[in-house]
Amino acid sequence: MRPRLAQAEGLLFGQLFGLAYTLLWCLAGPLAFFSPRMRQGWKERLGLGKPAPCEIWVQGASAGECALVASLLEHLPDVPVLVTTCTSQGLDVLNRINSPSLQARMIPLDLPLLMGRMLDAAKPKAVILLETEIWPGLLMACAARGVPVIVVNARMTAKSLAGYLFLGPLLRLWAPQRIGAMAPADALRFGLIFGAQRTTVTGNIKFDRAMNTPILPLDENPLAGLVPRDHPFVVLGSVREQEEPLVLELIRQLREGNSHCVIGLFPRHMHRIPAWEGLLARSGIPFALRSALHDQAQPGSVVLWDAFGEMNPAYALASRAFVGGSLARLGGQNFLEPLAQGVLPCVGPHTRNFDWVGGEIFGSLVFKSASIPELARFLLSPAPPRSEVRAAALTYVHARQGATAASIALIRPYLYRSSHA
Repeated sequence: MRPRLAQAEGLLFGQLFGLAYTLLWCLAGPLAFFSPRMRQGWKERLGLGKPAPCEIWVQGASAGECALVASLLEHLPDVPVLVTTCTSQGLDVLNRINSPSLQARMIPLDLPLLMGRMLDAAKPKAVILLETEIWPGLLMACAARGVPVIVVNARMTAKSLAGYLFLGPLLRLWAPQRIGAMAPADALRFGLIFGAQRTTVTGNIKFDRAMNTPILPLDENPLAGLVPRDHPFVVLGSVREQEEPLVLELIRQLREGNSHCVIGLFPRHMHRIPAWEGLLARSGIPFALRSALHDQAQPGSVVLWDAFGEMNPAYALASRAFVGGSLARLGGQNFLEPLAQGVLPCVGPHTRNFDWVGGEIFGSLVFKSASIPELARFLLSPAPPRSEVRAAALTYVHARQGATAASIALIRPYLYRSSHA
């Protein structure tokens, strides 16, 4: 009797939480639309417009998670898939995937009622959550309809764990059926919330798509005529606003170390171009806007990149590269991109966004330091052959691939179930 009583109490508590959660959304939901980001796709956020029926529904928060969808679809080429996201950037990524079986839209607000209506319209056999997508309303709606939930590429920080543990007893009422974690630490954290028997380590799908860009040959590089070949060309990529003073000092030290060095400066956001024009002018550093450069850059100058989509060909010409977002506490940008072009990169101390790559890479292929003089010395060091750098990076990445297939192995058994009524 006691287990049954405890189960009944748990269900009652879950229902009360569901009512409270719904009331909270009803009160706070309208306030969310004061945010310009939330107003994007507002009809879909309110559950208006029915999706077409699908086999699986995949939810990815933003662009990073949505980029994983292409890998999954390669293993499910003929399976109708509904993919939802929370941001316009995520929607842009999905719309670039060339797949007739994919439909993409914004996810509704996490009201159990709205999520239930979406499930009833789409009738998926399974719901796939990417990375850290624990939505109580969606989990409740899936549990009520018997739709299995699988979390793939699951990751969770220690900080996030503390918050989820508070709701652990409730979340276990609507637990996912399977959880494929990036790493053992992630599996342990998800296991503490949902139960260790549901979790397994599948690896990181991002490795399966890493290094898939071939080296761009010099004779095919559209920037080849802009960069002098007899002087070092250093790329400072994805520089963020919060680290601009430190990057400016890095530029000074690069020019002191080699007065003929050409520096390609890529702000992460184009709206920072005018600010950089002012910083460079006040510092007396010669520069040219990329849009105004039609011949070789002057030795000792900075090329301030105000054109989209050219960082990869710039890496292909660089002797070495710095990857930004890492000198301030911003988590860092993608240092695998220069490695794919055979270029050794350096970064600052803050690379949390790419912890999934593994710490071993910093001892072999990526130089990491908080010291501006050390970074400058690294960037001006002789460059090893591109083919050797790329081969070493491929060896590192290939040893860690296979997560997509392992994730599909978790998903596929649920595709043979009949859809919920």
